Amino acid sequence: MSKTKLITMYGSPWSERVRWAFAFKRLPYEKQNYEPGADEAAVKELTGQAMVPVLIADGKVIPDSSAILEWLEEAKPEPALLPKSAKERAMVTLWEEVALNALGPHGRNLITGRLLRIDNPEAQKSGKYFAEKYGYSPFAEEQSRLATMRILTSIRDTLSGRQYLVGDTFTRADITVAAMLMLLKAAPQEFFFFTPEIRFVYLDKLGDDPAFAEVFAWRDRMYRDHRGEVVKP
Repeated sequence: MSKTKLITMYGSPWSERVRWAFAFKRLPYEKQNYEPGADEAAVKELTGQAMVPVLIADGKVIPDSSAILEWLEEAKPEPALLPKSAKERAMVTLWEEVALNALGPHGRNLITGRLLRIDNPEAQKSGKYFAEKYGYSPFAEEQSRLATMRILTSIRDTLSGRQYLVGDTFTRADITVAAMLMLLKAAPQEFFFFTPEIRFVYLDKLGDDPAFAEVFAWRDRMYRDHRGEVVKP
């Protein structure tokens, strides 16, 4: 276990998803922080791609958060983060895909737009970096806002009268959706530490929309009941 290392970006929900799963399973690891731009070449040389998180375990290099969680489930099955029934496992996978490949990218578009509009050279520099890397445009941002509203509505309606997204236990679906919601409104400081300057970036008007207050209250409960520690750099 001492040979397990995670390369993660602190403010990335894709990275937080993996850190949360490791914390839930109480599996220790060595942490290596990733800085956008500065560390891309090194990660690309290691993995053939420039995205994090990346797991290095017993000499094996595993990029992609979903592949890492599959490794984790095999390496430490208990406490389980997947239901026993095939049908419920399929529902977990569907929610993960919605969160990872829809909610996450749309939320990242909204953050990029905010960074570009902030009257701060460093913020604008970051915005330009992400805009170029992920193909941002004002039109894409508006489409992302509409899509995010639809996704938030689906999350809210699914959770109506329920504690968890799938079944009666905490699963990877809850971790993944809760982590991705950070792109719209960061979890409270008691759960996830950000400086005031950075926290401001992680707040979209959808995060404060009363129509979705129940969604973010649920997210905060997931952090309170299942994260197990305050997230810090």
